Amino acid sequence: MSRLGGHRIAVLLRRFGGDRRGVAAMEFILLSPIMLVLAFGLAEVYVEHATEDQFLRYVHQSGDLLAREPTLTSSSITTILNASDQMIVGFDPNKSLEINVSSIGFKADNTPTLLWTRSAGGATLTADASGAAGMGLPADTVIRFEAKMSYSSPFNYVWSSTSRTLTSTAWFRPRETRAIAMDGAISEYDQNWDFIPPE
Repeated sequence: MSRLGGHRIAVLLRRFGGDRRGVAAMEFILLSPIMLVLAFGLAEVYVEHATEDQFLRYVHQSGDLLAREPTLTSSSITTILNASDQMIVGFDPNKSLEINVSSIGFKADNTPTLLWTRSAGGATLTADASGAAGMGLPADTVIRFEAKMSYSSPFNYVWSSTSRTLTSTAWFRPRETRAIAMDGAISEYDQNWDFIPPE
């Protein structure tokens, strides 16, 4: 190679090394996948927290509504389940929700006992009276409201993720009466529960 040819190559290399055009585009191309992953990750976190917030609000508002009634029916529980479509909105129209509502009374020795229970939306939730220990005095009652929801993230098309399951249990004291009746009965399971009727 002639000296002149070598000089031209050296000049071209210097010119190429000093040319800063296109650097920003190259940086964008290199960083854009990372930025997209971060953006989708933040959106996923937002969706998860917003869904959980709506779910917890539904549990507390629904339990509070039921605790305000002096009597309930099995259809009342189904109505509360159906209300979830208006109270938990937006992220997964195919979500599955189950609820269990139970009345728990306290015996003379403060032992909690199950008085009645109703479920809607599924059969995997069962009442557990033991969690009410220490929540009331003899002849008091509490309402236990438990819910479980499974939903899928709208970002499943970006990365494969399993459906998420949220569960929550809340306790409420009846507002209008000492013990809320279900389908006309105060107690369906423990006929010896020492219920003291109001004066």
